[in-house]
Amino acid sequence: MNNFADLVNEAFIKPLRSVLIVDDQYPTWEEIFNAQLDGNIKDSQQDVISQRKLWRTKAMGPFEVIKKFRERNPGFVIDIHDAVDSDHSDNSVETAPQLATHLHQSDLLVLDYNLEGASTGLGGDKARKILHSVLSNQHFNLIIVHTDEPDLQDVAESCLTSLLDSCATQYTEDDLASIEQSEILISGLEDSGDFDRRKVQECFARSQYLYARQLGYKKALGEYLSNRGPLAPLFQLSENLKFDIHQKKTFLLWAINFINEQLKNELASEALKGLVWSFKEHTKWIRSSRGFVCFINKGLSNLLEELENALIDWKPTPSRLLSAKYRYELNRIGVDAEDDALLKNNLFALFYRDIRNGGREDILIDQKSIFREQKLREHVTRQSEGLSFLIEDKIVEFGNQIIAIDLKNGQDFLSHYLVDLGKEKESNKAIAQYNNYVSTLPSKGNTPEQLDSGHIFKMDDQWWVCATPACDLQPGQNSIAFRGKNNTLLPFTAFQLNKENPDNLSSKHINGGGYCFIEDNGEVVALGINSIGDEKHPSNLKVNWQTFVAESGGVIQNGKLTIKQFVITEENVSTEQKEVTVICKLRYAYALNYIQRVGISTSRIGLDYVS
Repeated sequence: MNNFADLVNEAFIKPLRSVLIVDDQYPTWEEIFNAQLDGNIKDSQQDVISQRKLWRTKAMGPFEVIKKFRERNPGFVIDIHDAVDSDHSDNSVETAPQLATHLHQSDLLVLDYNLEGASTGLGGDKARKILHSVLSNQHFNLIIVHTDEPDLQDVAESCLTSLLDSCATQYTEDDLASIEQSEILISGLEDSGDFDRRKVQECFARSQYLYARQLGYKKALGEYLSNRGPLAPLFQLSENLKFDIHQKKTFLLWAINFINEQLKNELASEALKGLVWSFKEHTKWIRSSRGFVCFINKGLSNLLEELENALIDWKPTPSRLLSAKYRYELNRIGVDAEDDALLKNNLFALFYRDIRNGGREDILIDQKSIFREQKLREHVTRQSEGLSFLIEDKIVEFGNQIIAIDLKNGQDFLSHYLVDLGKEKESNKAIAQYNNYVSTLPSKGNTPEQLDSGHIFKMDDQWWVCATPACDLQPGQNSIAFRGKNNTLLPFTAFQLNKENPDNLSSKHINGGGYCFIEDNGEVVALGINSIGDEKHPSNLKVNWQTFVAESGGVIQNGKLTIKQFVITEENVSTEQKEVTVICKLRYAYALNYIQRVGISTSRIGLDYVS
């Protein structure tokens, strides 16, 4: 490999093995076989549909596309679907949900933009719905939108519009007030005959609306006020209307909202995650977290080359290249490696028996379920580690090739991340995110789980970390701290942490073992054993630990856990019931650090000394 194109090909194009073409003008296997049938066996409706298809008179286009796919080594497995409803009633096109059953069985989807036919006037409505459906599933898809439309920019913008949600969902109260101020101003100008709001669309239409949304309002406002770029005509209109600086600012927001209202029937009900796009003259693409879409005019037979060019223009980061390579290698070696591992029948018989029995007989049904799930997760983790071990050399080799090409050609792949680590703010954010990444397990949303070492929870706006060894938190274990046993009550130890801004921490704080880094409402925060400055005190090894009792056997449901906190008064000991919010879970090495802190606090010496 010599350049970035080779890396993209290795990560995204080489792994492709199959393609599904969805086009109402291509021949399907069904119609080809149907044409050879006689008498009552032949499907007459199928035959009528087939006779109307353009491939019968203009076969060269489809032929060249399929030929290019076949020329690969190994050649593609190719399937064709014409999106016509299987009962052929009125030659009706399948709905998006009906088509969804066909869309997730291939590595590459080639989607015709005019599935309804150009004469229907629907203008790609079906294709846009399919596109949204495919980009909403759980797989990462590569998609080529293939079209006869003369204006490829319009096709790309129409598809993008159908994937975006309304920007009105992002308005603040101040934004709404600004829009209202502009509406009053513009209505007054219209009443006096000095302005017609329809003129706005001559200088600020869908293209400028999408451009402003791509920049984000703050950057768009800066470019607009500087009277440059695609937003300059709107600024010039505000100049002609003799708006002051405040009126000019609110006019941009009003114009965005005005076009947003014009497009509201085309916009999606909810946004796709990670949506980015680029519409250049020769390369147009959209990417979401679950797919990459490029737009190509029909007549270009080498679709893979055009797809590769679009992927190169996207500039995937080295991390994405490595991730794609990992998926490919895992798929390539997975079956053989899995078979070798599972030949150890004695091992996995014991494993399965323990899962089936759900642990001890005397634990709760809910705890049995949690136990089984935990054992299955352990199995998945070990299998994943084993497979990763077998393919890691290939990934390391590919990673070295990325670095070698970067250094050799001076391409600066670091710039693909769109982050300037030379800026203090960006660097601090990167450090905080990195520390969170290495110390905290990813969240599983609302999946029920068992309370475990390293779980961090909020109680009355206070942060606490569970610091009981994992073995004492398993269902059916002997009770700690109390005499007797209760299957629904689970004692555990936790201690309080102090919230700090990661930007205020020095390297001594970060590397001192007293802090962890967790994500709360999209922001990384640092949680420390003591507040900043307390580290200089020799007693900083002591932590404020308490014993709690978790209800329901310590099962966390929807991120919530009900616990009992002990309160000592002059007369007796009582408990207060509290519902706490479980935020995240530390990786075990970091949880073990906090377990040891409790041990240090309970075993420190020197109590007879005086100072």
